[in-house]
Amino acid sequence: MKDSQLIEVLEYWNFWSQDRPTGIYRKHYAQELYHQRKLKEASVVAGVRRAGKSTILLQVLEKLIDEGVPRKNILYVNFEEPTFIPYLTVEFLLRIHDLYLERLNPEGRTYVVLDEVQLVPGWERFVRGLYDREKDVKFYITGSSSKLLSREYGASLTGRIVSSEVFPLSFQEFLVFRNRENLIDKSQGKGSPALRNLFNQYIRFGGFPQVVLTEEEKDKMQILKDYYTAVIEKDIIQRYRVRDIMKLKEFCLNLYANVATYFSGYQAEKRQKISQPTANKFLEYAREVFLVQTIDYFSYSFTEQKANPYKVYAIDPGLYNAVSFRFSENIGRLFENVTYLALRRKGEDVFYWKGKGDVDFLIRKGTKIDKLINVCWDLNQNNEKRELSGLCEAMEKFNVSKAEIVVGGYDDQATIKGKKVMISNFFNWLKKEQ
Repeated sequence: MKDSQLIEVLEYWNFWSQDRPTGIYRKHYAQELYHQRKLKEASVVAGVRRAGKSTILLQVLEKLIDEGVPRKNILYVNFEEPTFIPYLTVEFLLRIHDLYLERLNPEGRTYVVLDEVQLVPGWERFVRGLYDREKDVKFYITGSSSKLLSREYGASLTGRIVSSEVFPLSFQEFLVFRNRENLIDKSQGKGSPALRNLFNQYIRFGGFPQVVLTEEEKDKMQILKDYYTAVIEKDIIQRYRVRDIMKLKEFCLNLYANVATYFSGYQAEKRQKISQPTANKFLEYAREVFLVQTIDYFSYSFTEQKANPYKVYAIDPGLYNAVSFRFSENIGRLFENVTYLALRRKGEDVFYWKGKGDVDFLIRKGTKIDKLINVCWDLNQNNEKRELSGLCEAMEKFNVSKAEIVVGGYDDQATIKGKKVMISNFFNWLKKEQ
């Protein structure tokens, strides 16, 4: 690629001579990343593809420009740009940066965004090299690999990272995108019919920004299917050079068919006739590309913790519905999945626990158990005793005073064996958890 062509492509993606569309403002992420602008450490932003990482970074760049940063002091490089595909090496990245400095000659601190950086093998050498030369540069790095959040990359950059995980829209953000954010602030009891209708849409189609902004249901579902296919084929099969493609696809479908339930390599071996090592490897791929997330059984014994299966959750309820076709019959598990994602967005340290009864979510703060939560879409006389007894058992075992059942209907309080359990309607629970 000639220098003139390269500059032309970079010109298209950057703010140098034009404004870029920056979408609907995602306040929580954009403000936090903007506040990191003065840090020397690279800001790493990871999450599932199409969750909105690039748009959030564009919002940060727009804010920097509004606050007086010269446009030429910002370099945005999108490694999913089709014309870059044959050249994705560290040498190409160095060439881009050198050409940028030569043509724009920025003075003072520069801000460099490397978007979908996992596509460039060895990219961290480039970043570390500029830091080692004490260049006044702030890096924002995005990718759809959970490895970017790991200590592995922190070590390769000598600890010079601040990491953030971006999820598809929360329900509160979903309401902002639908211009109905006031509904949850005004909600009482089980919420207004309009709020419940919107929540039903959210739990069915999820929170990917483009899906939320698409009107027709059939179009929403097609976009979700395309996203799922892209994650499987581009983020897993191509990235990890998977040979047995049919087994992988069957494995991922089985994962999604069993969200909010238990997973182990042994179970996968029985169910799919694949070896435990292969099942565990496929699960690791699915986690690395944010297709699913897992939580561990809680035990103070690491050996006991790892001897128990994981619980598996989809990164977005819409993706689950796009491939499972069982929305109405699995609404309870979807509701649990949505509650899990709300906890994870807060950065909670989440486990599950199982004794004679079950606890869906055990929240740890430091070395102590802070809260116990069960989730039940329709709490009624047939299941209330089971939900309460699991919490009571765990409250006694871990000497915890806080326990809660998140439900789809109403607020109440129950007492079992002298212990109080709050029953919280999901909308009010969300407001409390903000």
